[in-house]
Amino acid sequence: MGEDDSKLFAFGSFGLFESDMLIQVGATECSAQINGAGTNAKISAHGSASVASNDLILWVQGVTPAQFGILVTSQTPGFVLNPGASFGNLCLGGAIGRFHTQILHSGVFGEFQIRIDLQALPTPSQVVAAQAGETWRFQAWYRDVIGGQQGSNFSDAVAVLFIP
Repeated sequence: MGEDDSKLFAFGSFGLFESDMLIQVGATECSAQINGAGTNAKISAHGSASVASNDLILWVQGVTPAQFGILVTSQTPGFVLNPGASFGNLCLGGAIGRFHTQILHSGVFGEFQIRIDLQALPTPSQVVAAQAGETWRFQAWYRDVIGGQQGSNFSDAVAVLFIP
């Protein structure tokens, strides 16, 4: 494998992506409910928690295949069971931002991947840069169909404490 041994290559619904770090960062918070695929969607953060590196990839697996979704973020943990008649749990509280310009599709593999720009994290009113010492939480919100009923669902959440 040679000099590229430190790179992470993964194949998902958006094709092949690469990261210079194999490190999984962050801590899982909250829990996901069973979705239409019979799984719990799980989110993980890979790369670096360094704001200077700006190398963070979020990977959501176990999503119902062929569904659209977005990522949401907040600095505040929370828990709301079935918000807006969703099938899942909202694990964020406080001011929740949406990555609404980055619509994701779970494809045949039932997963999302997205590289996060730490200089442009959404809040309800603007985008802001992550700062060292801050903890940001990320969660996937996606369309779901359970028992023929259309709705939405959520992954679990991951909390990432950013460092310089």
